Amino acid sequence: MKKSIKLAGWILGLCFTSLAYSHTMWLNVTDYHPEFYPEYGARTKVYFGWGHHYPVDDFLRQEQLKDFYFICPRCGKHHKLSPNPGGFLATEVNFKEPGAYIVTAVLKPGFYTMYIEKGEMHHKMGPKTGLKGVILSLYYEQYTKALINVGTEDTSAYDKAIGHKIEIVPLKNPLELSEGDFLPIQVLFDGRPASFCKVYATYSGFSTREDFAYATSTDGEGIAMIRLLHYGPWLIKADMKLPAPEDMRDKCNELHCTATLTFEVH
Repeated sequence: MKKSIKLAGWILGLCFTSLAYSHTMWLNVTDYHPEFYPEYGARTKVYFGWGHHYPVDDFLRQEQLKDFYFICPRCGKHHKLSPNPGGFLATEVNFKEPGAYIVTAVLKPGFYTMYIEKGEMHHKMGPKTGLKGVILSLYYEQYTKALINVGTEDTSAYDKAIGHKIEIVPLKNPLELSEGDFLPIQVLFDGRPASFCKVYATYSGFSTREDFAYATSTDGEGIAMIRLLHYGPWLIKADMKLPAPEDMRDKCNELHCTATLTFEVH
């Protein structure tokens, strides 16, 4: 009986742990299409989504971020952003020129391991090296992008990769599409098309749970079509889970790489 209770506890713990350590990062934007004024420029606010419930769920800590910047569409220069501490790290972004901007963030990568020792379950934010009774061990990376059109419908900056390990590249400007249209995207992994990658999409207001409004997979060229079922802010998520390469098998069993993309449909 006691063994059954312990086993049930381990299973329950595994479920909760999977939820806790499969948090997803994305970017929310207060205005995806800010008006541009020649004298003042334009501005919007960007704040972080973290967890499972779009558009907001849990709080992401500032020290969990590796990079946070926006890309100028004219010169391609990266402009570093400093997240405003507290809350959802809501940060004002100012633009001096019109164009199609990408705001992006990268989570600090890391290892997570769960193992059983002396009948107890343990969690380690680190590799499995030297441990026995390993239940789960993974290396994770997460990347996110938000598309912001400043005073124009320019598409020149959106259909180019910016070099993330895993990346969602829109092949059309979502702001030029309407409810009911299809948005073609390409998922890249290590700069190459991610064939048969799982892709999920949802819009703000669809659900207060973990449900997605749309699910599909990329084809052999890494391309998927997302039907824009509703106007308003959207989130697209691409997930890659791979066995650990030979040079990392002493540290983890699996690689988990995630990319998200947010934008608005008029």
